[in-house]
Formats: sequence, structure tokens, C-alpha cells
Amino acid sequence: MNEVVIVVLAIVALVAAVIIYGVVSTTMGYEEDVNENYIPDRLERMLGKDPQKKNEKKP
Repeated sequence: MNEVVIVVLAIVALVAAVIIYGVVSTTMGYEEDVNENYIPDRLERMLGKDPQKKNEKKP
């Protein structure tokens, strides 16, 4: 049972690290984030998604 807890905590720590990296790298200007979703565009391209700018609503 202890092994399961350790594995779950490790997975949570890895996911948190990726999220923190995305937020810090985009706010500090190290990575480009065209669509402003705090996921660096380089990672989005690696996952096969095409980052696009958000459409601005016009009145």
C-alpha cells in the first residue's frame, strides 16, 4: 500500500512541476505562448497541437 501512495505522490509532483514550468517560463518570457494558456507553444507542437491566437470578440 505504501508503494501506491509513493507512486501517486510522484505522479502529482511531476504534473505540478510541468504546470509550474509552463507558468514561470511563459511569464518570464523564456517561452512563447501565443494563445496565452500558460502552456508553452513548443510543448503544444510536440503534442501535435497547433497553437493559435485566441479570437477576440468584436461588439
